Amino acid sequence: MNRDELAARLLATFVAELAEQTSGVNQHLLALESGAGGDTEAAAEHLRALFRVMHTLKGAARAAGVPLVETVCHHLESLLAAVRDGARPLDAEALSTLFAGVDALADAAERLRRGAALDASAVAELAAALADGRPVPRAAPPEPAGAPPAAPSSPERGAPPERTAAAEGAAPPESAAPVAADVRVSTERVDELLASSSRLLIATGRVSATPTAVEAAHDSAMHAALLWRRAREELRRDLVERGGALALLERLEEMDEAMRRASRASARAAADARGAARALALVTTDIADGVRGLRMRPFGEAAAMLPRLVRDAAAATSKQVRLELAGEAVQADRAVLDELRDALMHLVRNAVAHGIESPEVRVARGKPAEGVVRVSAALVGDHLGVTVADDGAGIDVDAVRARQAERGEAPPADDRAVARALFRGGLTTQGSADAIAGRGVGLDAVRAALGRVRGSVDVWWEEGRGTTFVLDVPVSVATVRALLVGLGPVVVAIPMAYVLRMMRLAPESVRVADGRPVVSTERAPALLVSLARLLGPPLADRAEGTPVAVLLGVGARRLAVAVEELLGEAEVAVRPIVARGAVEPPFVNGAALLPSGAVALVANVPALVSAGIGRGATMAPTFAPREQVVARRRVLVADDSITTRTLEQSVLEAAGYDVLTAADGADAWRVLQERGADLVVSDVEMPRMDGFALCEAIRASPRFRELPVILVTALETPEHRARGLDVGADAYLGKSSFDQETLLDTIRQLLGAPP
Repeated sequence: MNRDELAARLLATFVAELAEQTSGVNQHLLALESGAGGDTEAAAEHLRALFRVMHTLKGAARAAGVPLVETVCHHLESLLAAVRDGARPLDAEALSTLFAGVDALADAAERLRRGAALDASAVAELAAALADGRPVPRAAPPEPAGAPPAAPSSPERGAPPERTAAAEGAAPPESAAPVAADVRVSTERVDELLASSSRLLIATGRVSATPTAVEAAHDSAMHAALLWRRAREELRRDLVERGGALALLERLEEMDEAMRRASRASARAAADARGAARALALVTTDIADGVRGLRMRPFGEAAAMLPRLVRDAAAATSKQVRLELAGEAVQADRAVLDELRDALMHLVRNAVAHGIESPEVRVARGKPAEGVVRVSAALVGDHLGVTVADDGAGIDVDAVRARQAERGEAPPADDRAVARALFRGGLTTQGSADAIAGRGVGLDAVRAALGRVRGSVDVWWEEGRGTTFVLDVPVSVATVRALLVGLGPVVVAIPMAYVLRMMRLAPESVRVADGRPVVSTERAPALLVSLARLLGPPLADRAEGTPVAVLLGVGARRLAVAVEELLGEAEVAVRPIVARGAVEPPFVNGAALLPSGAVALVANVPALVSAGIGRGATMAPTFAPREQVVARRRVLVADDSITTRTLEQSVLEAAGYDVLTAADGADAWRVLQERGADLVVSDVEMPRMDGFALCEAIRASPRFRELPVILVTALETPEHRARGLDVGADAYLGKSSFDQETLLDTIRQLLGAPP
C-alpha cells in the first residue's frame, strides 16, 4: 500500500470514528445539562468520558492529517479539563460552548464524508473563542437530510405553533474509545456481499426445482412399473393357459427385473438430489442471514440525534419538552434506518414546533407545563412499527381546510382525509416560516423517505390531547417474503406483511355500496378494485375472468385487489428499477428475479391502497364470460391449511375443473361419499384422518378403488414417498417446490384435459 492509499484509508476511518463519537458526545452533554439526575458521581463520569473522547479524537485527527479538527478537539479538551478540575463552572455558557464545538465537529465529519473542504475561517473563529474563553453563539438545530439550508422544513399539522423541549440525558456509553474487537467494513462491501447472496438465493431456487423433476420421473417410473406388473400378470396367465413358450416367460422376468432396477436408481437419484438441494438451501440461508445481519443496526442509532434536536428546538421556541425513547435495541436494515432518521427528525421537530403548546397555554388547559414527545419502535412480524406521539393540541383540521380553500383546493369532508393532505408538499397552517418550521415541506419529506423503503405513514390525533404518527417500514429492503400473483404474462410480488387474506370471487359475490364494488370481510366490506387496472397499461384492459382477490391492509385501511391467479409464496431479492426519464414506475418498488428466470414486479402496497381507495369507482374488475359446460371433471382438494386450499382451488378452477374442498381426511371422505369426485388432491399431515389413511380408505372401497389420488405434502423424504405410493397414490408432489403447472400436468395425465 503506497502513502496516498494509506492516507485515504486513515481519513475514511477517522471520518467514521468522528461521526460515531460526536453522537455519543451529545448524549453526555445532554445528561450534564439535565443535571445527571442530581448524581454528582454520574456527572463526573460524563465529564471524564467527554474528556476521553476529545483526547482520542485529537490524536486520531493528527494521525489522519486533519489539523483543523485537531485544534478544535484540543481547545474542547482544555475546557473540559478546566471544568473537571474545578477551575471553571459548568454553567450555561460553558455548555453552550461545548455544544457549539460538537456541532463544529459534526459539520466537519459531514464535510469530510462528502469530500468537501472544511470551513477554515469558521473553525479558526471557534478555536479563538475557545482559547480566549469567550462565549460561542448557540448553533442552529441540526437539519434533516435534504432540508433547505436556510431553515429547517417542518410542516405543521394544523396545531398552534407551540412546542418545548428539555431532553433527559442518556447513560454514558461503555467506553468513549473505539472497541478494539470491532472490525470496520465499508457499506459498499456489505452491499456487494448482499447482492451476491441474493444471486445465490436465486440460484438455490433454481437448483431446488431439480429434485422435483427427478422425483416426477421417479413417480412416472413407479407408475410404469405398476402398470407393467399388471400387464405382465395378465400376459403370464394368458401364456400359461395357452401353454406358451418358456423363453417368452423368461424375457418377461428379465424385463421385470430391469424395471425394478430403474425404479431403485431413480429413487436414489431423487433422494440424492433432494438432499443436495436441502443442504445448499441451508447454507444459502445461513449466508444470506449472515450478510443481512451485517446490515442490521439498532433503532437507537436512528434516534440518536433526537435528544439534541428536541433540546435545541425547545430552546428556540421557549417551550419545555421531555423526550421519551423506547425500543432502541430493536434492529433493522441500515438503509431503512437511514430513511427513518430523516423522517424522525422532521416529525420530532414538527412535534416541538406545532404540537406541544407553550407552558402558559398548557397550564391554562390543565396540563403540566412540560410537554412530552414519545418515540418508540417495535417489531411487528417482518416489519418495524415506529410511533412518534406528543401530548399537545392535536391537529386543527379547520385550519387545514381553510388553508386548502385558500390554495383553491376542495377540502374533503372526512377529517382523516384532511389530515393526510398534510403529507403533500407546500401545505402549512403557519403564517410565515421561521427557523424551525413553516415551509410545508417536512411531512412530504417524511412520506417520500418512507416510500423509498416501501414504508407507510399514518396519523391519529385527539383534539387537545395530542397527535400520533404511525410509521410502518420493512425490517429489510433487500429481501421480502411475497405472495406471487399472475396478471396474464406479468407476475407481481405483494409483500406478505400487507396480505390479510385471499378469497375466491364470482360476479354474484361482489356487491355495490355508494356506487363502488365491495366484498365482505370479517371486519367490514372492503372496496374491490382490479390490480391490472390500477397498474395501468398494458394490463388495464385485461379481464380477470373468475378471479381471486387479495385483501390488503395498510394501517386501518383495507383494499381487495382482484388478480387472475395465485402463484404461491417466495422469498424474493428486491432490486431497484431504473426508470427511463424522470418519472418512476407508479405503484412499483422494484423488481425481483424468480428462480424460474421470470421477473416479478414488487408492488408498492401503501401507494396501491391509497390509489385504489381514491379511484375505486373506475377500477372495478371486469369478469370475462365463461363458456357453460354440461359437466366438468370434479376434483376434491383436502388440506387443513386454508391458504393452501384456496391456492389449489383457484388454480384448478382457473384450469376449468369443478372443485370441492375439505379441511382434513375425515371431511374429505365424507364429501367423497356424499358428492363423489373424479380425482382427489390431498395433503398428508392432517387432523383426524391423514392423507395416507384417506388413500388407503379409497383403495379399499369398491366404489372408489380406481379413483386417482395425488398427494401434495411437505413430507418429502424417500421413505414418505415410498409409503405414499405403497398405499396407492398415483402421484406424490412436494410442497417445498410446489408448481401449479406440475399439478395441472399430473391431473391431465390422470384425467385428461378439462372440457
